[in-house]
Amino acid sequence: MKTLVVGNSLDVLPVIQNIFNHDKDGQVTLFTTEGVLPYDRSLLPDFLAGTTTEQQICAASKIFLETHHPKLVTNEVLARISVKRRYLTTEKKIQMDYDRLVVVDTGQLILPLVKGHQRTGVFDSWRLSSIKALKKHLPLTDSVTVIVSKPQGLNMACALSHLKKEVTVVSMAAGLLPDIFDEESGLLLKQILEGKGIRVMSENTVEEILGEGEVKAVKFKSGKVLACDTVIFDEARADIRMLSEPTLTDKDEICIEECFKPSVMPFAPVHFGQNVLDGFYAGWTKLPEGGREFLKFDGPQNIYRKIYAHGDHLAGVVVFNAPQDNERLLGILQRQDNITGREEEII
Repeated sequence: MKTLVVGNSLDVLPVIQNIFNHDKDGQVTLFTTEGVLPYDRSLLPDFLAGTTTEQQICAASKIFLETHHPKLVTNEVLARISVKRRYLTTEKKIQMDYDRLVVVDTGQLILPLVKGHQRTGVFDSWRLSSIKALKKHLPLTDSVTVIVSKPQGLNMACALSHLKKEVTVVSMAAGLLPDIFDEESGLLLKQILEGKGIRVMSENTVEEILGEGEVKAVKFKSGKVLACDTVIFDEARADIRMLSEPTLTDKDEICIEECFKPSVMPFAPVHFGQNVLDGFYAGWTKLPEGGREFLKFDGPQNIYRKIYAHGDHLAGVVVFNAPQDNERLLGILQRQDNITGREEEII
C-alpha cells in the first residue's frame, strides 16, 4: 500500500512510525509542506530569539529519518489534494498518487478574522516560514503587538523583548492565558511581564489592523488606537479546505495537531517564559471539581507555586520562577503519590 503523509511538524513522526509498525513493506512518502525537515514548533520562539538554530529545531526528525526511510519530498509546493482521484498536485503540476492519505497539516493557516490581517507585517506563531519572514522584517520593526491566547504567543512576546523590541501583549481576559490559568495565576503572570517592560493590554481585543498595505497601528474594541508596525497572532486554525471533498476513505486520516485545537486539561508538562520568567505547568491548572488548592508566593522574587489536589493525590501544578521545584512536583504528579496531609509540605 502506498501511503502519503502530508505535514511539517514533529507530529508526522509517530504517524510514520505507526505505519511502518503495521506494514513493514509498505511504501510511505512524506511530503513536507514548508520545504524543510519536520521541526519542533514549540522551539520557534527560541529560533526567533536566536538562542537555537534551524538545525536544532529539526534535530529530532533528522535522527528519526536516519532509522526510518520514507520517501522524502521537501522541494515541492503543495497546490491541492484530490481525495476523490487519490493524488496530490504540486505547483509544478507534478502528481503523486496514493492509496492512503494522512494529513497532519497543509502548510496553510487560517488566522482570526480581524479586519486588515492580510497587511504586510502580520505573522503567525506556528510556521517556520512565518518566523523566517518575521526575522527578515525585524530590522524595520520598532513596536510589536502580540495577541496572546497560548504559551506560544507569550513566548514570542518574550523573545521579542529579548531582542529589545517594544512589545505589547493583548489579552481578552484580566490576566493572561485564561484558557489555562485561573484568574489569580493569570494576573500574576501579567504583573511579571509588566515588571520586565512588556506592556499588557488586558480585557481587550484587536478589532482592526490599520495601515495602507503595511501595518501602522491596531484598533482595539474599546476604540483605543495603538501605533505599531508588526502584529503577531498565536491563535490559528489549520487550513484543510482543500480536503472538503466528501470522499475520504476509512483508511484516510486527518490528524490535526494539538496546538491548533482548544486547550483541554489535564495538560502535558509545559515550560514557558523564555528569558522573562521560568514558567511551568502540568496536569490541572484550575481547581477541579471536588478538588483543593494550595498556594505559596514570594512577592519580592515573584516565586509562585500553586498545586491542585484531588482525592489523595496531586492533580496539577503551576510554578513561576522556581525551576528547582519543577521536576520534583512533576514526579509527585506522575507517580500519583499519596499527599494527604502533606500538601503544605510538598509545596
